[in-house]
Amino acid sequence: MSVVINKAGVVGAGFMGAEIAYCLATAFDGPMVVRDVSEEVLARALQNISRLVAKAVEKGRLREDKKESFMQRLKFTTEMEDLRGADFVIEAVFEDVKVKQEVFRQLEEVCSPSAVLATNTSGLSITEIASATKDPSRVIGTHFFSPASVMKLVEIVRGLQTSDNTLSIAREMCERMGKETIVVKDVPGFLTTRVASALWLEAMRCLEEGVASAEDIDKGIRLGFNHAMGPLETSDFVGLDLCEHVFAHLTESYGERFRPPVTLGRMARAGWLGRRSGRGFKDYTSGQGR
Repeated sequence: MSVVINKAGVVGAGFMGAEIAYCLATAFDGPMVVRDVSEEVLARALQNISRLVAKAVEKGRLREDKKESFMQRLKFTTEMEDLRGADFVIEAVFEDVKVKQEVFRQLEEVCSPSAVLATNTSGLSITEIASATKDPSRVIGTHFFSPASVMKLVEIVRGLQTSDNTLSIAREMCERMGKETIVVKDVPGFLTTRVASALWLEAMRCLEEGVASAEDIDKGIRLGFNHAMGPLETSDFVGLDLCEHVFAHLTESYGERFRPPVTLGRMARAGWLGRRSGRGFKDYTSGQGR
């Protein structure tokens, strides 16, 4: 039987949060809450979602006469209380266990008692995040890929106490968003982050050792393995500060093979964070990486 969602939400309205909010809003017809602590971030999220809706109309995925009603279903707020009674919520805040745990404590207080509470973490323990709640059976990982409006995969991560019902609802909601899903165990880095990190790290080491230029490293992987993006440009897209954070987390769990190169730390501390700062492994100040 198809799950009924009357109200849903996303907590954390940064780039990924806004993209996920758009995707989730396409999966049901009820009120959709986008919550963040920053009014400025919420304003950008509104702009980003409006752009995605306009693109959907242009591509024929959404009728022009449905555009206004789609946007009217969205509520942008700094108040957690506005999520009261929600049936399905995805958290998309910064990759910090304690921050996420606090979000889940608050969500449990306001959401429906049967609500599924999902986290978009790319590698933190679902079980540890769920430990902050009174009912960890309804907590699950839904790892979207950037940009979420385009990328087809959602990596679903089942915590130690995640129930079969929670897993079933999460899968159905992802499928309603037009996503393909895989289900993986709750281990550090899950599946995709572990494999991708190994590739990104080796590419960074090759650059550091002077094996090839950044352009040729990316070109070699793009054309040699039919990847849409090279590992260095992907790292720039994700953000080099986040990459360093993820690698440090994986190093704690798996040892030296995931230790980030010294160059990565220097770049992050210099403010070279990738695309969003204009400079990373490539220079984006001219509008194109080079």
